[in-house]
Amino acid sequence: MEMRSSFLLHMLRDCFKNVTWLLSITKVLGKAGLLVMDSIPQTPYFWAIHLTEECHQNMQKLFAALAEVESELPFLASQDIQRGTRCLAECIVGDEGSAWNRCWVLDKVENLAVVFFVDFGHSHTVPLHALRKLDKDEFWAISPLAQPFMLQEGVFPPQVMMRQILEGEVFGPSPREAHILMFAPKVG
Repeated sequence: MEMRSSFLLHMLRDCFKNVTWLLSITKVLGKAGLLVMDSIPQTPYFWAIHLTEECHQNMQKLFAALAEVESELPFLASQDIQRGTRCLAECIVGDEGSAWNRCWVLDKVENLAVVFFVDFGHSHTVPLHALRKLDKDEFWAISPLAQPFMLQEGVFPPQVMMRQILEGEVFGPSPREAHILMFAPKVG
């Protein structure tokens, strides 16, 4: 669901006020290193951070800014949370623990919110009382760090790939969804 172009366009417009990021990723080609953030088992689809110098700088800038203000940000009141609310929530990032990250509310169910972590490319359910206000545009000036990829045809990982670095080549956009890049991992 999170990879569909209609969802991404809607989210990007709500969060970042611009959709040029989605259009710019379709031009990426050549050798690449990817940090896998989330994947869908038994399918070729995954979210990853394209490891470039620019991305590294954006990551440092964003995470430093979030760390500086996180404890000062007020928690959102339940009545202020609805689909499309941009906010901050704690995201489990592996065995190492968690990190506060930008997210967008997909749905609200009783005392829980389903959020999409824009920099990690995955959804999670969090308690409503755990969402912090993050609506200043300055925190949304940096494009999402993760983007959708698809492994070359015929490659289906048997389990969730997460926090792995893949080296290989980006061959351009998928024929089905132009914003999902085709990726072939380096063999051997």
